[in-house]
Amino acid sequence: MPDRCMWAEMQAMARGYTGPRDGVMGPNSWRGFQEYLRWIGCNPGVSDGVPGPNTYKAMQQFARGGGYTGPIDGVMGPNSWKGFTQSLHAVYYH
Repeated sequence: MPDRCMWAEMQAMARGYTGPRDGVMGPNSWRGFQEYLRWIGCNPGVSDGVPGPNTYKAMQQFARGGGYTGPIDGVMGPNSWKGFTQSLHAVYYH
């Protein structure tokens, strides 16, 4: 499950985000991360700073790189988060 460190990693990867990397995901953090997902080829829908089903589907697509094999349904369950976190760490610490 997500923790403050994971949110801070997402902020560090967020495209165009210049705010603090404090692990608090506000609209600007989410907008930047949505842009990151789009940049890597996952379609989060509109980059509006509000995470919704399309953002979560894009996160599940990203999670495939971390071993997630479940459905791309926009529901971030434990397996989605596990794959997402592993994929995030692989990119962030590369």
